[in-house]
Amino acid sequence: MNKNLDIFRNFVMKMPRFLEKIVAAILIVGVIYSCIQLGMHVLSFSDLAFNDYVEDILLTGFNAIIVIEFIRMLIKHSMNTIVEVLIFAIARGLVVGHEKPLEELIRIACIALLLLCRKYLFHEFDFQEEE
Repeated sequence: MNKNLDIFRNFVMKMPRFLEKIVAAILIVGVIYSCIQLGMHVLSFSDLAFNDYVEDILLTGFNAIIVIEFIRMLIKHSMNTIVEVLIFAIARGLVVGHEKPLEELIRIACIALLLLCRKYLFHEFDFQEEE
């Protein structure tokens, strides 16, 4: 009876990792498709105004980068990758978003805070993959 419980417990502990890898694989397919679409969009020189065209390209590129970082976070399971995902997500809003100056200042402060946390609060094991 105890052996069956251990087998079940092992299965339950490994299942989330397996499901995360499936989600990561699906996201990789989406990122590849997004990168192909981005390349076609860059080469199409659409009839958008130049500013809108560049903003659209930046938005698509940042979204792909954020998803790539998210995939790394699903696979690696380290504090460093979590902070990197957050930094990219906040930076996307700075580069592409049209925020009020106070909101931009808050975003910059958040990025600075995340960088400070990474530099001074993380230990060596925070940069290693979780077993």
